[in-house]
Amino acid sequence: MKLILTFWSSLLLVCLGFAKGKRPNVVTLLVDDLGYRDLSCYGGPVKTPVLDKLAAGGVRFTDFHSGAPSCSPSRATFLTGRHHYRTGVYSVITERLHKMHLLKSETTIAEVLKENGYATAHFGKWHLGMPVNNRDNPTPADHGFDYWFGLVNGPGPSHNNPTQFLRNGKRVGQMKGYSCQIVVDEALSWLDEKRDAKEPFFLNLWFNEPHAPIAAPDEIVSRYGALNDQAAIYSGTIENTDRAIGRLVARLEKLGELDNTIIVYASDNGSYRPERNGELRGQKGSQFEGGHRVPGIFYWKGGIPGGSVEDEPAGVVDLLPTLCGLIGIKKPAKVHLDGSDLTSVLTNSGKFKRHQPLFWMTGANMILRMGDHTLFVSSTAKSPIDFKAANRLTEQIKQVLGDDLEKVLDGRDVKDLRNRLFNIERLANPEADRLKRQLRDLFYFDEAWIPKLKKSKLGRVQQLYDLSKDLGQQNNIVKNHPELVVQMKKRAESIYASVMADAPEWLTTEELDAAMKLRGNEPQRPATGVPDNDIAKFLARIDKNPVPKGYHGSRHQAYVDKVMVGLKPEQRARVGRLWKEKRRLDPDMPNPGASFVRILTHVAAGVKKTNVAK
Repeated sequence: MKLILTFWSSLLLVCLGFAKGKRPNVVTLLVDDLGYRDLSCYGGPVKTPVLDKLAAGGVRFTDFHSGAPSCSPSRATFLTGRHHYRTGVYSVITERLHKMHLLKSETTIAEVLKENGYATAHFGKWHLGMPVNNRDNPTPADHGFDYWFGLVNGPGPSHNNPTQFLRNGKRVGQMKGYSCQIVVDEALSWLDEKRDAKEPFFLNLWFNEPHAPIAAPDEIVSRYGALNDQAAIYSGTIENTDRAIGRLVARLEKLGELDNTIIVYASDNGSYRPERNGELRGQKGSQFEGGHRVPGIFYWKGGIPGGSVEDEPAGVVDLLPTLCGLIGIKKPAKVHLDGSDLTSVLTNSGKFKRHQPLFWMTGANMILRMGDHTLFVSSTAKSPIDFKAANRLTEQIKQVLGDDLEKVLDGRDVKDLRNRLFNIERLANPEADRLKRQLRDLFYFDEAWIPKLKKSKLGRVQQLYDLSKDLGQQNNIVKNHPELVVQMKKRAESIYASVMADAPEWLTTEELDAAMKLRGNEPQRPATGVPDNDIAKFLARIDKNPVPKGYHGSRHQAYVDKVMVGLKPEQRARVGRLWKEKRRLDPDMPNPGASFVRILTHVAAGVKKTNVAK
């Protein structure tokens, strides 16, 4: 009987959503560095009536998470529903230092919707790699967007009168006004002038606010404090963004599209102002809840019952499969999605079951969420960051700043200086600013580390927290629950191996050797120790094998997990080595999931090792 009711309730939602004869529009709103306790509907100090109304008319999640505690990785997960390592984005991207970018081979929300008849447009920050600094990187157009008006990263020099916007790849020059309002201006122009009214549309708006360096109209800032008060300006940027979103919502209503538009709102990570993350431990960049627990709002008058506050753990990793579920379209074929479809949660149309636990990986560490518990596990890969040099530079900056140190700290403890330096665009003191740039470069991800990272395994369990009793993660209970720790670690190891097998390498052999020599290490040896042509032939033979009968692309990860658990450590390592070579030799393979499973099956079958495969 329950199945019948679920069917009819789902059918009713579809009928409501398609009452106009076309699929629902989609608008995704992503803000930058906004904390869990910023918005008024989340108990925060900022007046956000527009977002409050969307939350009241839709579903407001209390346990919602970004894809990572930092910018680029979170955005990669947002668009693909996959962990960012799989997509090629290991950390925050700066083209000056990195080749990494969102792989062109990845399937994004825009591509899925475009294939289903949607007009697609991106507005605002991108930060997933652009063709700058002599990089031949894809643009939003290569990831499914028909039209884009965006930024490589920041608007420069602040949110006011930005200078860095590009329109379909061409530099626009300085624009008057505030970044959030300019982004909405462009979206409204596209809605009015550049779309086909017969097509459903996907608008992806990624705001810069409240990321530093910040600016907001005096009239708004004065509502929160003095005009030179950084906390007041920060709040002003959030309210200004809420007003900009209000203009977009009003236009959708005027066009008669609001009731048939799915609107999703989230932040790319937690705030860099610790007090704006509420009782959560940590802040932007942290692996604790304050680094990645963020607001999450879903609104669709034509398909999502309003007035719901949802405690189910969820995140932007679920966005792609959820949109497919709400709209009634197929998920990408033969692509492993780390996120799950939240349609049953949003529509009260059935019991939700997550196919894979939520998890986050930063550097060599992994955090796994199962139920109310979060497990912190470190890997065997040693971080390449020179922490002694970082401490030395931090002390030098303190000395150079002198009496200006208090101003830079902005009311925070001196132990928080390093975090502050990562969220200040420029210091007035030239010598302190030079040292700050050196410090930041130490912490940027080093692509020469990837081979060691991919070879690593999960090692020591560090911490375990029960969020139902300890949301602030102050009581480490890892010693109190040995059986749960074993269960969670086993699950984590399986996911970790899958991610590392998928994750690409960015440096060529020559670049890697040069980077290793620069660090005083031996050059990286080829994974197989054999010429490329021999290993290529061997992998080509494996790729001709049939896919196992029990394997289905829609259940890729479950199948991989089941087989991986039965392998010995050396067999799992061999799978990783062979997959690494396959990705290196054939980066544009048409069906990576099936190729990986063929390699996995070959190793699991215990086929006699040849000289080539050793």
